[in-house]
Amino acid sequence: MSSESIIYNSDDLSCSLHLDGPLETTKTGPLYVFRILSGSQTSILKLDIEIKNKDSAWFWWPNHEGERGILSQVHGRLEDLDEASRGISVLYPISASCRTIILGDGQGGVILSAMPDEKGRISQISVKSKSSQKVEFFVKTGRSCWILTQYQGGPEEALLWMSRIIEKVKWPVLERAEPVGKFLLQVGLIGPDYDCLVPVERGFMVLEDIARVMKHQLGTGHWLHVFGYAHGHDLLYPDYNPSGFLGGPETLKRAIRAVHRKGQKVSFYLNLRIADESLVENDFELKKAVFLDRMGKPVLERSNDRSFLVMNPESPIWQDRIVKEAERLISLGADGLELNYSGQQALLVSLGEQWGDGIRKMITRIKNLGVKIWYRGGTDIYPADWWEMSSEEERIDTEGHVLSGSMIGEFDPRLLMTLAPGRSYLVPLSRESFPLTEEALVMKDLEDIMGGLFIYDEEYLERIEMILKRAAEESQQEDMQTQEEDTQASDRVERQEKIPEAGDFPGNLES
Repeated sequence: MSSESIIYNSDDLSCSLHLDGPLETTKTGPLYVFRILSGSQTSILKLDIEIKNKDSAWFWWPNHEGERGILSQVHGRLEDLDEASRGISVLYPISASCRTIILGDGQGGVILSAMPDEKGRISQISVKSKSSQKVEFFVKTGRSCWILTQYQGGPEEALLWMSRIIEKVKWPVLERAEPVGKFLLQVGLIGPDYDCLVPVERGFMVLEDIARVMKHQLGTGHWLHVFGYAHGHDLLYPDYNPSGFLGGPETLKRAIRAVHRKGQKVSFYLNLRIADESLVENDFELKKAVFLDRMGKPVLERSNDRSFLVMNPESPIWQDRIVKEAERLISLGADGLELNYSGQQALLVSLGEQWGDGIRKMITRIKNLGVKIWYRGGTDIYPADWWEMSSEEERIDTEGHVLSGSMIGEFDPRLLMTLAPGRSYLVPLSRESFPLTEEALVMKDLEDIMGGLFIYDEEYLERIEMILKRAAEESQQEDMQTQEEDTQASDRVERQEKIPEAGDFPGNLES
């Protein structure tokens, strides 16, 4: 293959691939393999697309868990975002859950895909469009291995072809996670302004009251997720020592045991990304773990009118501190931990540099302590037990990097579900339905119907009665519908099995 080749051409769609940089190209069966061996240089793979039929040419790109849309509409969508000239980008492994682009026209198409990179080296995938007939996808990447292949059929056939490739080549796939439950209910005990309406006489034992309602409405085997249990939500991270106002560690330990007796599990919030600036200033060790930008300066982020320092996920000091905080919660009886890494800035290091490796190491170390891991944002290298679906809110930073939301198409997470099979997904109750793979596992986040943080107050127990009752009723209806569909499918198979071969008919039909 030359540095510029037509890789797909039909009556509806034409696509060329341009290669620029130190790449090694080989062909294996139906696959072209591009190996970028240099870690110090950035290579570019460019898909140059001409749209001949505006209705049939489509794309799938890895904006978070996956975004699929019509190619001829990309230009208009970018104009609506005021990004027509610059375009928009996703960054792996930050806002791109994987590195796969699929193009098609209903009859066939092409797949450009890279294997998961456990080192978490930063790659950038961009899209630009000069008109409704022209779209360009750019991949800027360092050391990596990419494959290019054609397929026949539509989007579902493309995913099937991709799953076959994963089976055939040495594709690193995460170990399958076990199902973790059906529902998760959140409660914040102390808010971001030190506000706390938990009755003093109950303290952490209000968790028992919540678990009692959960058991009554939902049965057993679900999750109660707790945040704001130390100083308050977004306060003095990474000090997650249980609040003395709520009874301290021993009361929390008793509360967790009480929740367990009600047949529920308990998870807690930890932030892997940031540390309170005021806390770091007085901690000599944490100062060594602060992330420094290209100019050697700390990176600050604001949340709830407070300043936080972005910490270096590669720092052993930071990793050890987070693991230590996790160990304390686990010693008190925690069954799971939410590890949050959402932020306000996307690209903090140069393309090709490692970023995700430190995060993956923290997740792995904590998971090996024997707890379930909930990670905000699905990525094909992070071995969490369940991933929280990315936010629907449309956000782009000043550099044109997507932070959240579907920008040029519709949310379709089957892309990540195919490339990283066997995960459970945490989905807000309010989120509209979206396509799923057959084996995908979904857990519902029973969020506050009023929106915002679900902070405990005098009306909390009354509100969750209503939310949980509705969730249980909807779940029962879904189970009945699924059972009916399974019965119909079984009947179809049975009828097909009863159709005899020509030689099975009695007598000679021709006579």
